Amino acid sequence: MDALQAAKPRPRREWIMRLVQPLADRGVARLARAGVEPTSVVVAHGLLGLAAAALLAADAPAAWWGAAVLLQLKTLLDNIDGGLARVTGRVTEAGRYLDTVVDLVVNAALFAALALHGPWLPAVAAFLALTLILSLDHNLERRYRELRGGADLDVGAAPVPEGAPRWLLTAPRGVYRALLAPQDRLLRALDATLFRLAAGSRLATAPQATRLAWSDLFSTASIVNLGLSTQLALLGVLCLIGRPYLYVGAVLLQLLGVAAVQAVRVMRLRRRLRRERGLTL
Repeated sequence: MDALQAAKPRPRREWIMRLVQPLADRGVARLARAGVEPTSVVVAHGLLGLAAAALLAADAPAAWWGAAVLLQLKTLLDNIDGGLARVTGRVTEAGRYLDTVVDLVVNAALFAALALHGPWLPAVAAFLALTLILSLDHNLERRYRELRGGADLDVGAAPVPEGAPRWLLTAPRGVYRALLAPQDRLLRALDATLFRLAAGSRLATAPQATRLAWSDLFSTASIVNLGLSTQLALLGVLCLIGRPYLYVGAVLLQLLGVAAVQAVRVMRLRRRLRRERGLTL
C-alpha cells in the first residue's frame, strides 16, 4: 500500500499528523487485508468518542485518564477510515456524510460532559466555536483547491457502499444539510465579504492572481493546526493533568487566533495590491 495514497491530499497537514499518520497507514494496511468496511471504522471511532465522553462526565481523575486514551484511539481510527476507503476503492458519499455527522455528535457529547465540570454556558459557546473553527478549516482548504483546479475528492464516488441501505446516505446527509451546510455557506459568504473589504472588488470577478493571493497557503496552513486531531490531543492532555474543563477556555481563545489570521490575510492582500498598483503607475 502506498502511504501517499492512503493519506488524504491536503495543502498542509496538522503537525500532530507526523505522529498519527504512520500509525494510521499501518492500520489501513491491516484493515484492508482483513476486508473491513470503512463505514464500520467510522461507527467504531464514533463509539469510542461517546465512551470517552461518558468517562469524561465522571467526577474521577482515573476516568479522565481513560477518556484521554479513548480520544487518541478515536483520532487514530478517524484518520484510518478515509485512507481505508481510498486504498480499497470504497469511497462513498455516505461515508463522507456519516463521518462528518459522527464527529459532530461526539463533539456535542464531549462538551455536554465538560459542562458537568463547570459553567454550562461557556461549554455551549465553546462547542459552537469548535464547530465554526473546524468548518472554517474545511472551507479554506476547499477554496484553496477550487482556485487551483483541484479535483473534488468525491467525484465518481458511489452513493452508498455496495449492498448498503439507502438511509445510510439520506440520514447523515439530511443532518449535514440541516446543521452544517448553512454554516459552510455563511463562512464562504463572509470570506467573500472580507475579500471585498480588503481588495475593493468582488471575489468572483477579481483577477485570478488576486484570488490566489487571498486564498494562499498562509490562509490554510494557519488554521489547519486547529483541526480535530489536534483538538482531541489537547483535550486528552488536559484530562491527564486533571483539568479537562480548561479545554472550554482553550477553544474560546482560539477564536482570537482565527480573527488574527483573518486580519493578517487582509493586511497581506492590501500590501500586495498597493505594491502591484505602484508598479503599474
